[in-house]
This record gives sequence, structure tokens and C-alpha cells, in this order.
Amino acid sequence: MQRAPATISAATLLGAIIGLGLAANGLWARLSGAFIEGGWVGTAWSAIPDTLRLEPGAWALTVTTLGILWWGAFGALWSRVSWGRPAALIVAALSLVFFPVGTILSALVLLLLLLPASSAWWALAVGHDGS
Repeated sequence: MQRAPATISAATLLGAIIGLGLAANGLWARLSGAFIEGGWVGTAWSAIPDTLRLEPGAWALTVTTLGILWWGAFGALWSRVSWGRPAALIVAALSLVFFPVGTILSALVLLLLLLPASSAWWALAVGHDGS
């Protein structure tokens, strides 16, 4: 079994941080009625539901679910389940909306997962050439 490249490990670490942050902030918002936001965390947390006219409580559960999906996607990636890498790419793309920190970290995860070393490891891990 081929050892995972540093790009996969780095993407996993960043994904764990993003997932924990999203899940914790969504849970906090659901319980307290307001997201932790402002400063380096940004204001997308409440701007998105306001713009889309969503109920804040439902949006908080959506954010919490997205945070948990990060952990599931990377668990599947490391377990070498066929949908692991696509799931990680999707949750990273969905998390780009949480400007500025979420956007930066999610973009880094996308970059790390799309680098040739990560793609080659994934293709070998699931037993195909990626085509």
C-alpha cells in the first residue's frame, strides 16, 4: 500500500479544522441564536441567510451539517472509498462561501487535492488511472 503524500495529509488537517469550525459555529448559532462572526471570521455566516431569505435556525443546521460532512468526506478519502475524493472536493467547493477564513482554507484544500501527487495517490488507491 502506497503511503499518502504530504498533500493529502495537509488537506486532511485543513479539512478537519474547517469541519470543526463550521460544525461548532453552526451548533452555537442554533443554540444561542447568533453566529460567532466579525473580524477574521467574516460576516458570511449571517449574510448568506439574510440574502437568501432563509430561516437562521435552518441555516445554522445546514452549516453544522456541512462541518460534519468534512469529517465524513475525509474519512471516506482515507478509507479509499470510491466517493471519498469527489465528496471532499464538493464540501471544499461548498465551503468557499464562508469568507474570508473559510474561503482561504477551502481553496487550499481544493488546491492540495487537485495537485498531481494527490491525484496519483487517489488513482492508485482506488485502483484506476483517473480517467
